[in-house]
Amino acid sequence: MIRSVAVVLALAAAGPVNALSCIAPSVAQTYTFAAESPENYVIGVGSLNLIGPSNPPEGAVAQGGDINQMVGYTQPAQFDGALFTGATFDNTRVLPVTVNVTCVAAWCGAAQDVNYGMFFFRQVNGGYVLDEEACPGNVFADAHPGLLQEVIACHQGTCPGAW
Repeated sequence: MIRSVAVVLALAAAGPVNALSCIAPSVAQTYTFAAESPENYVIGVGSLNLIGPSNPPEGAVAQGGDINQMVGYTQPAQFDGALFTGATFDNTRVLPVTVNVTCVAAWCGAAQDVNYGMFFFRQVNGGYVLDEEACPGNVFADAHPGLLQEVIACHQGTCPGAW
């Protein structure tokens, strides 16, 4: 009996640790989500550089001091690269971007510089937002040619690996 109570207490204490389970992100899955979303998305390939301080300046904070209630932050950034035009990535642009870092309980995404990646930007009021969630999926930090071809295939209706 004491052993069962100890096991139950240990599992209850470890609950938040086991709570978040992320599926490995895929371009096909993210493309499908963006295509089915009521919001508009733009896909870009290039670099993302963080600029200026985050809001709040300390980044993610524990609400009321409780690490299991983390609150995200926003971070200004600049994208320098090409946008997907429906056929290829050739619309070269330099764009201001807001990185929106969100949290789930104790887990948060993170704003970070990316030398050459693929990004799924959400269009909001004429601007661009990059959502960095606790479970990643809007940034692919190594935009190799296979990822670019996967976006083109998805756009043509043959999304490999889509759910």
